[in-house]
Amino acid sequence: MTTMDDVSREAHVSRGTVSNYINGKPVKPDNIAKIKKAIEKLDYVPNASAQSLKRNRSEYVVFIIPRVNTPFFSQLTNDIQLALREKNLKMILCVSESEAEREIVYIQMAKSQKVAGIITISYSNIAGLVPADIPLVALEKQVSRFFPLIISDNYRGGELAARKLIEGHSNKLLHVSHKPEYEVGANRRKGFVDFCEKNEINYEVFYVKDKEHPQEDFEEFIDSHMEGHKFMYDGVFCEMDEFAFEFWKLLSDRNIKVPEDVQIIGFDGIRIFPRQEPVLASIRQPTKLIAKFAVEYLIDRIASYNEMLEEFEPLVLPISFIPGKSVRK
Repeated sequence: MTTMDDVSREAHVSRGTVSNYINGKPVKPDNIAKIKKAIEKLDYVPNASAQSLKRNRSEYVVFIIPRVNTPFFSQLTNDIQLALREKNLKMILCVSESEAEREIVYIQMAKSQKVAGIITISYSNIAGLVPADIPLVALEKQVSRFFPLIISDNYRGGELAARKLIEGHSNKLLHVSHKPEYEVGANRRKGFVDFCEKNEINYEVFYVKDKEHPQEDFEEFIDSHMEGHKFMYDGVFCEMDEFAFEFWKLLSDRNIKVPEDVQIIGFDGIRIFPRQEPVLASIRQPTKLIAKFAVEYLIDRIASYNEMLEEFEPLVLPISFIPGKSVRK
């Protein structure tokens, strides 16, 4: 049976463009001609019952997120809401606290209410609990291979952080992460470790036991790794900006200067205020791009309701380095 992918390949346009044409959305005139020709050649007929079902769906999209009280999640929520608004869709925000039971309740609610679709950040193993016929886009962690996944290039972020610390003349590095380690954090650590081992750089990895309250673990680690009044490491890469700011404060409390004595790089690179001068050096995630592609993929999934069983390769988006006062150069 001919699918939308076949039409896309024949017309040499994106699948989203074909979807827009079929659903009466604006498409460039030259692409319309290509799509019409491909449809005629392949004798493609959209599934009428699926089209009817799509029209019965609401204008609401459920966004499931672990929490909103961090700069990164707050910024991402705002960017997704703006991206949805551009497509005349509205957001229902659901905070899961990373609990699988809550995530499943939200997903079941979304299906029963026939919302347009779901965008989710889930660190739980819910693959076998999510029906394959729900229009869903995953961020950061794959739900299953039948749902699109959008992630930042976490591995390269870890590499880049290590490289920047070395360029700033640090030579004994520390990576701060947490247990249990999610795939996102594992890839950041792996990029950092691989770079250090490839370039024969001294490094250590320290895992925090309590992600929400890391101060006690940080204090214990710092105090046990002092040589007189000097910290044993002169370059620190933290899995997230929150860790980096806390580590910086505790080093300063012990009269260890940043960046003169120790350089620090975080991960996320979100400013609390739009015109805020970067203070912490960080690896930035492209939240606007994440939001843009999440909404585009979701709209495509809604339009392709009758073709839900295809498999997806993750879309990996580029990261960037944001210099700040916590590094030497």
